[in-house]
Amino acid sequence: MAPPCGDAAAAPELTSLRIPDGAELPPLPRRGGGGGNAAEREEEGDKSKKARKEKAGAQRIAGWGLREYSKIVSKKVETKGRTTYNEVADEICAELKLTLNGQEFDEKNIRRRVYDAFNVLIALRVIAKDKKEIKWMGLSNFRYEKIKKLEEAHKELMIRIKNKKKLLQEIEKQFDDLQNIKFRNQVLQRPAESVNGICLPFLLVKASRKARVEIEISEDSKFAGFDFNCTPFTLHDDVSILDGIRRNGIRRAG
Repeated sequence: MAPPCGDAAAAPELTSLRIPDGAELPPLPRRGGGGGNAAEREEEGDKSKKARKEKAGAQRIAGWGLREYSKIVSKKVETKGRTTYNEVADEICAELKLTLNGQEFDEKNIRRRVYDAFNVLIALRVIAKDKKEIKWMGLSNFRYEKIKKLEEAHKELMIRIKNKKKLLQEIEKQFDDLQNIKFRNQVLQRPAESVNGICLPFLLVKASRKARVEIEISEDSKFAGFDFNCTPFTLHDDVSILDGIRRNGIRRAG
């Protein structure tokens, strides 16, 4: 018969093992691998929770992104000419304390954002770093001229948009006036081809009854000349007349 091998070979040794009565098992290792008693671990946990609560309760500066920090840092470095990271960060934190009237804020986060702003300005070559010192380099003429041209183009576009909006409002008002006169004629049951009607567009000339007016009209009826012989007169186009009719209607309705 072949000798036992593997687990079968170890079976006799296991069966011969005996644990005496009253013997104690070795203590199990503590979870986490750390020493100390339970009270110390609880105290450390309470401290970490308290630190997290304080950090969460610290006020965040609303609306302050990397762009805002970069502007502040750029102005400070430009004013000083030469400075350091710690000097600028200390000034910004001190100003925030005065602005927030002693309210708590995450100072470490502020310093990190200031550091990020320094890196952005260094990458843009607005400032330069010489060991621990930061010096102002300024905007290059090319970028300055480009920014200036963009600002001028933006200003011109805003003026054009403003004029277009004003023109659109005038056109809408003229359309309303035409609709108003159309409904008025429908109520009065006057056809558009009425003999007594006035075609659009038209021009109304107002002068004194005693005024002597001389009128000359071209053969094609495209041009007309008026001579009032030094008598005062006023001119009104169809737009102003229709606008006056609409306003009178609103005044009467009110």
